[in-house]
Amino acid sequence: MKDSTKALLVGVGTIFAVGAVIVASSNMAMEKLESKINRKRARYFVKEKLKGNEKAMSVVDDLSDMEVANLLNVVDKVSDLKGNVSSYGNHFKETTHDFKDAFMDKKHSLQHEMKHHKKELKHKLKK
Repeated sequence: MKDSTKALLVGVGTIFAVGAVIVASSNMAMEKLESKINRKRARYFVKEKLKGNEKAMSVVDDLSDMEVANLLNVVDKVSDLKGNVSSYGNHFKETTHDFKDAFMDKKHSLQHEMKHHKKELKHKLKK
């Protein structure tokens, strides 16, 4: 094999090795950044929703990165459920209101018909 071919292969191999190191370190940096962001979100949750409870804050500080991620997943799911429940509640209120309106309309129309029939009956009895 020629020396120029060997040099080319060594150069290409070096480029791939350097690229692999960069990608690996980039993935590690992204994971570390994601862990820091998740921990900040968890601390913010404790601060806002639990009024900065010191015990809860120390628990968040002691959690592993995976546990913090799991905690935030649970918080997100509970928040989604809370939103769904409130939308169902609003829908239930609207449906109840619509039913009440329909019922009242039917009641008024029946009362009107009863008055009309009552007048007809009185008129026939007078004859």
